[in-house]
Amino acid sequence: MSTSATLRRYTNALSLLDILRHQRLTLLNPSRWYDQNDALGLKSYGRHFDNMSVFAACFAEGAEQAHHWQIFAGDAHGVAIIFNKDRLLQIFDALKDFYEIRHGPVLYCNLKQLRDRSPIPIEQLPFLKRETFKAEEEYRVVALDNAIFGTELMHIPIRLDCIERVVLGPGMPDSLAKSLREISIDLEGCSEMNFSKSRLVNNESWAEALSEALGKEAREKLA
Repeated sequence: MSTSATLRRYTNALSLLDILRHQRLTLLNPSRWYDQNDALGLKSYGRHFDNMSVFAACFAEGAEQAHHWQIFAGDAHGVAIIFNKDRLLQIFDALKDFYEIRHGPVLYCNLKQLRDRSPIPIEQLPFLKRETFKAEEEYRVVALDNAIFGTELMHIPIRLDCIERVVLGPGMPDSLAKSLREISIDLEGCSEMNFSKSRLVNNESWAEALSEALGKEAREKLA
C-alpha cells in the first residue's frame, strides 16, 4: 500500500478552473463510469441506505503513469492536480458533520478473493475493485445525498492551500498550457499556484540517456 504524502486528481482544464474559482471538489455519480464493475459496488452501497444517491471522486496515490493520463485525462486538456494528502483528508473529516462522507484506499482483489470476503461489510462496498486496476493505487472519497432530482454531481468545499501544484498533461500544446496557467493564477488566491508540464512522453533526460547507451559509433550513423 502506498504511503504517498500526496493525492493526484487526474482531470481536465475545465474541472481545474472550477476547483480554483469556486474552491470546491466535484464528486460524480458513478452511473456513467467507464468501469461498470466498479460502479456496481457504489450503486449497491447507495441502495443499502434507502436508495440514496452516491457520488465519488478518485485520486491516485502512486507515481505518474501513462495509464492515468490515457484513461482519466487523455486529451489535450488533461491536467493532474496534486493535493497534499493530510490537508485534504482533514477537510473531508471536518465535513462529516454536514455530509455522509467516507474516504479510503481502494481494496483490489480477484474473483476468488472477493468470494472469500463474504459476507462483505457494507462499508467496504464503495472501495472494492478488480485487481487488474491495482497499478492505479487509487484513493477514493464517497458521499451520499438525497438527490431527489437525479443530479449527476455533488460539490464539496475545499481550501486552495491543500493543492501543492498542478501538472499540465503531456498532450497539452505549449500555447494552451501557457494560457491555462495565466488564467489560473489570475483567480483569487491562485497567484502563487505552482504549475509544471508533464514530460512523461517527451523527456529530455531519457533521450540523452538513450543516446549515450547507443554508443558513439551508432550515434554517428544516426546523426
